[in-house]
Amino acid sequence: MARLRVFISSVQKELEPERLALFSLLTTDPTLKGHIDPVLFEQLPPPVRPAKRPYLKTLKTCHVYVLMLDREYAPDGVAKSATHEEYDLACSMGIPALAMIKGRHDAGRDPRTREFFKTIRRDDFTYKRFVDRIDLKKEVVSWLIRLLKDEFGIEPEPNMEESGEDTIEAASTFEATQQDDLSLDDLSVQAARPLYAGLTGKVVKSISMAKMTPVFRVRGLLWRDSDTGDLQPTAAGVVFLGKDPWFLYAQCQVLADAYRDTKVTSRPKAQAKFSGPVVHVIEELLEFVHRNTEHPTRVVGINNVELDEYPHRAVREALVNAFAHRDYEDTSRKICLEIFRDRLVVSSPGYPPKPLTLAKLRRGNYESCRRNPVIAECLATLDMMEQRGTGFERIRAAMQDHGLAAHKLDKRDGYFKVILPGPDGDFDRLRTPADAQGLIPPSVEARLSDRQKRIMVQVQTEGRVTRSWCLANLGVGHDTASRLLRGLVELRILVRRGAGRGTRYELCVEGGPDRG
Repeated sequence: MARLRVFISSVQKELEPERLALFSLLTTDPTLKGHIDPVLFEQLPPPVRPAKRPYLKTLKTCHVYVLMLDREYAPDGVAKSATHEEYDLACSMGIPALAMIKGRHDAGRDPRTREFFKTIRRDDFTYKRFVDRIDLKKEVVSWLIRLLKDEFGIEPEPNMEESGEDTIEAASTFEATQQDDLSLDDLSVQAARPLYAGLTGKVVKSISMAKMTPVFRVRGLLWRDSDTGDLQPTAAGVVFLGKDPWFLYAQCQVLADAYRDTKVTSRPKAQAKFSGPVVHVIEELLEFVHRNTEHPTRVVGINNVELDEYPHRAVREALVNAFAHRDYEDTSRKICLEIFRDRLVVSSPGYPPKPLTLAKLRRGNYESCRRNPVIAECLATLDMMEQRGTGFERIRAAMQDHGLAAHKLDKRDGYFKVILPGPDGDFDRLRTPADAQGLIPPSVEARLSDRQKRIMVQVQTEGRVTRSWCLANLGVGHDTASRLLRGLVELRILVRRGAGRGTRYELCVEGGPDRG
């Protein structure tokens, strides 16, 4: 069946954090995201032509209506609020509907709001009360799951339903924290543009932050101040896009240390601190690993291949996991990267959230459970992580393919640790990557003459070769030099660049050697 469009409604400024939190959950919940599309009117593009009450037109395209109410009703002088008009339309359409009322008591509310409550009860409209966003998420998700079963015959798998409940239980309230100390100027445009492209499918090299804000707002990265009307970052927005999150959240600074020994010593060979947009910090940490680990050279046939001490994929996965799942509410701890002589350790604040355990993680029999769904969703949008709970399996495979022992998991002193055992100086055990650039298959190498192999050594050393070099170093004439080079081009090992005296031959990256 077609996906259900769920219209999420409230007085626009009053319950914006709750509306955005609900939208974020419904786009990431493992049970619901495969069946529904949540709709926020403010996220839709403006109509081509001005329209009266465009929100009602949008509601007419939806299958389910969820209403949230608190204290406000409408500005003075307005007979019926936009929310009340939406309610009337949903009733006339006869679509499934749910009203969520914030607070246990009605004292202090606009009298018109209290009358609205009476209308809802009189119409026998399904409604429930909630206190905070955790309450709200539980009630709405539970109601939608029952709706899928009872109205549309969609029965989620038991493990998926449990996973959805666990996501709500584990989800931190940190991400939706509203900040009024920062503005859009404190966010990195360079970090925002790739995320915007991933979320919208539009690649715009010079788009301004202001034009990207509607997309980031509905993803829970921004909120609008009801007093000033200004857009400001949520805590998740600060962490993912902030130029320097450490300014507000000291726990967002990342510590990196490299040691010559197998234990912590008073004189590390390198130390660094990193703070900035999550994606940029991850890249800086990967560069720190590259600078402070060994890169032995392996001769494969006539090729010199530089190896990494640790597989790039495994290190990257461990770092991404730390940012996606750490406990940001723990303000006393920071993500730590430690490189020892025999291992690499990524320590993330906070133990795995329930129902995850070390035993389940080690066995690999668990469903994905996200403590920070907004940040995790952003990382997934950039293809930096999966949301299926397969990260540790990818680390295991990368370590095995690299010739190293499997990773280890541990928890200690408030940290969850991912440990990558290294070669500890035994670099002969490292395997050459199957996709290493420039490798020539043995079948192709066997077809090369000794002079052509000498040409390839020159290319590996200097990055290029010229006919003049062949004349000076191979003791051949012009015709023979041209024939040797032409043969390498025909085998798609080299590619010709330039013309005349500027002609040079470089390694052919696209297509690779001809194995025929």
